[in-house]
Amino acid sequence: MTEQTMPRPPARTGVTQAGLMEQYEKDRLGHLLASVERHGPVVELTEGTVLVNDPAAVHDVLRRTNTDFLVTGNIRRDEVSGVRGDPATEAWMRGRRATQKGMSPPALEAHRAWLAEETERLCDRWRARSSVTDPVAELEQLSARSFARFCFGTRDAGSAALRTGDLLNTLTPLISSPFHFPPAVRRFLPRYRRSVSAQKNLEAELRRVLDGPGEGGLVDSLAAAGLDAEATVRMLVSNGLASYRVPAAAVTWALVALAREPDAAEECAAAVDPGSGAATPDILRWTIAESLRLWPPNWLILRTANGEQSCGGWSVPAGAAVMISPYVVHRTAPVFTDPMAFRPHRWASLQPAAGEYLPYGIGSRWCVGKALADLELATVLATLVARFRFTVEHMDPLPDVRTTLLPAHLTLGLRPR
Repeated sequence: MTEQTMPRPPARTGVTQAGLMEQYEKDRLGHLLASVERHGPVVELTEGTVLVNDPAAVHDVLRRTNTDFLVTGNIRRDEVSGVRGDPATEAWMRGRRATQKGMSPPALEAHRAWLAEETERLCDRWRARSSVTDPVAELEQLSARSFARFCFGTRDAGSAALRTGDLLNTLTPLISSPFHFPPAVRRFLPRYRRSVSAQKNLEAELRRVLDGPGEGGLVDSLAAAGLDAEATVRMLVSNGLASYRVPAAAVTWALVALAREPDAAEECAAAVDPGSGAATPDILRWTIAESLRLWPPNWLILRTANGEQSCGGWSVPAGAAVMISPYVVHRTAPVFTDPMAFRPHRWASLQPAAGEYLPYGIGSRWCVGKALADLELATVLATLVARFRFTVEHMDPLPDVRTTLLPAHLTLGLRPR
């Protein structure tokens, strides 16, 4: 290998782990963005932790997931192998492929009418109010019911949605904590044990639903793909957690953006016909794409380097924790001019290259529920903007980043059209 082709090492900050933790916890998003602006696109934040922000390197890391860069933690941050060929990894990937196949265009189109009716019911409740405090919480309930209905068909979903919310709440302190305790210690922590109990309760409810009468939905597609009941339950837990908060967060950020940009809101409202089931108008698609660019709900992606690796011309130490932040990538990739501004019309001609735009991730671990999420965002947002004008009455300057990227302490004012 010649000197010209040797991969470049990450820039080093020289910050200790304690120093990084102190800076990171003050403002996680701000610290990551400032690190890139100060040190460049690939930065060793502290020894063994590398922030990758170069689009080519980002694409390389995510494309080589399960081989050179591994997902080594589960929903509770327990250690897992993540290597292709490992039985657990292969079973997980089979479940993902079956889930993607089950989200077929006919199944999604059949779900659209139900979702539009449910969103109209939400609008009926909101019409009696002048403001909505914490709209994410109300939209989460809609997302949870939507996922349950899509998954279970005519079966009675029981308390599956409620149990999913309970599990997510118990996982939040585990996911958001900067401290990583060894397994022998972690299993004795009360917050860890609460999450285990919540997951067991959810799994028991899912088994009850699957054993009950009814047919149709995603679970039939999973069974047809050869997944047994336990594999189906594991997929439903994971996909249910993702579908509970992410679509609600994405819709809420879009409402915040439109509240601040009334001309864009009026353009969306004039273009949509929420009851028609017609194709999503361009301006609404662009608004969603721009909201996901500025406020990607999944703001952080983590991988572990499987041995010493190179990616996009950069070197990564063996065993390094690799951090990729779509929030930061979307604000620094050269393709996005005036990146801090909300400009939906940029998407009329914009075609980001690989690694420049990744609200749903890329590679083998991309968001398998993207098709359902796209349907929910378009259907729910179209209905809401057609029925209301929104204003931001209150929102904290820094978002809530404990799990999904959320507006903190948000109150939306609303006025029926």
